Amino acid sequence: MTEQEIRALHRKDRQQGNAALFDTYYSYVCAVVFRRVLSCGTREDAEECVIDVFHEVIRSFDSIREGGLHSYIAACAHNHAVNLCRSLNARARHSTSADLTECDSGEDIPANAEDAEQARILLECIRKLGEPDATILIQKYYLGANSVRIASVIGKNPVTVRSRCARALKRLRILLEERGVTL
Repeated sequence: MTEQEIRALHRKDRQQGNAALFDTYYSYVCAVVFRRVLSCGTREDAEECVIDVFHEVIRSFDSIREGGLHSYIAACAHNHAVNLCRSLNARARHSTSADLTECDSGEDIPANAEDAEQARILLECIRKLGEPDATILIQKYYLGANSVRIASVIGKNPVTVRSRCARALKRLRILLEERGVTL
């Protein structure tokens, strides 16, 4: 369902509009939240975070600018997930029952740090591509959406989505090479 259809339904009947909003964006919000929260919390934490995201979106629905619903939901999901992880990590740091000698997880911390830095640079370069190219790449490569699904999210034709994706990838490679990142 498109943003315009959700808004029209919301104007007619708030409850049906909220249900349509939930049905349309639930998978997307789950993908964003679960990807981040499962690294620092439990499935229940992630599910509560998804509920909090929709609560905020529904509470703020009337003030979200026309055409900005998807961006608002993406930012809200990301921010809630990051804040939850910060909270969970702070709680874990202040826990008195944890013995620091038992914390060795066997992880390769330098490699993880390098991967995180490359991911940060990648997302920064994707954002530089602008909309809708950034949304197309994130939907396709981070969330695994196909061109038909992406087209419904951004309101474009699937053929247009595929061609924009190909062009965006070429521009992204150039931006990454300028930053010294090779994938």
